Amino acid sequence: MVLLFKIVDLLVSIINTLIVIRVILSWLSPNSNNGFTDLVYGITEPILKPFRVLLPMGNLRVDLSPMVAYIFLSIIRRLVFNLLF
Repeated sequence: MVLLFKIVDLLVSIINTLIVIRVILSWLSPNSNNGFTDLVYGITEPILKPFRVLLPMGNLRVDLSPMVAYIFLSIIRRLVFNLLF
């Protein structure tokens, strides 16, 4: 059980870190095409896409999907911890 929690915790931590890196990359160089940027976008896009469908940008022009995904993944981490312990 502890091993399962550690695996889930590590995966959520890595994904949350990649989401934060993606947000920073989008602020610093939104049209950058290099290997690292493509890797980060490739990993995080399947996670963020469902949240973009639920929360369209509309006229705000602010993408809230990274923040919602970050919070959702943190909730998942807590649920797994509460179910296992």
